[in-house]
Amino acid sequence: MSDEKYIMSSLSNALDILDLLSKRNNIGVMDISKEMGISKSSIFKMLYTLEAKGFVRKDYDAKYSLGMKFLEYGFNILNNQSIVEVVMPHIKEIRDRHNETTHLGVIDEDLNVFFMIKESSNASIQMASQIGKKMPYYATAVGKVLISDNLSDELIDRVRKSQFIAFTENTITDSEKFLEHLKMVKKDGYASDMQEYEIGLTCFAMGIKNYTGKTVAAISISGPTDRMTENKKTLLSTLKAQTDNISRELGHILK
Repeated sequence: MSDEKYIMSSLSNALDILDLLSKRNNIGVMDISKEMGISKSSIFKMLYTLEAKGFVRKDYDAKYSLGMKFLEYGFNILNNQSIVEVVMPHIKEIRDRHNETTHLGVIDEDLNVFFMIKESSNASIQMASQIGKKMPYYATAVGKVLISDNLSDELIDRVRKSQFIAFTENTITDSEKFLEHLKMVKKDGYASDMQEYEIGLTCFAMGIKNYTGKTVAAISISGPTDRMTENKKTLLSTLKAQTDNISRELGHILK
């Protein structure tokens, strides 16, 4: 049982409204007020806020039901679960074939990159990454792929307003140069981190598309710069084959 002193009553009431709507669709303010024992004015304010955020919708009769936001969240959960299940054997195959550390990476709404899966190399020199650790999009191959494949006017504006930190002397720290760099990433179909996050380590990444054609994640392969540079052609060939296979399994129709 949770400690009651930490529960916010207004948030708890809003969640109770959502729970009620999940069981009884298309009900009005008065019915919700009677059901919950809360004033109509308070119920109206909570519903107005929930509607503005997409969690509920109001019909022409001023009746409320759950909004499309929940469907969006549901698809996101299903997509993430299915991606992990589909990707795991491919990640292991890449690691086993090249003995280099391989990741499944995604990007969040704040443009932080983090890894959902990591299969480590058994070589003495490898990338010291962690599952769930936030990483900068502009200094990682995964971030570059995911930004370039989903670039919009809004995203371009966010990139221009970003604070770029130099992790190494190779890190791109100018937003306009970074946006130009993304054009090359888009054209080439893959991204590189050439000692931009950590000196001595290089990373290549390619995107994974779902059934809608959206790039929802990326696979990266990382290792010492000399090995990665020497084997670049073979590594990119493997990444291309495996990301295409994963995209097919997620329902994407390759052109």
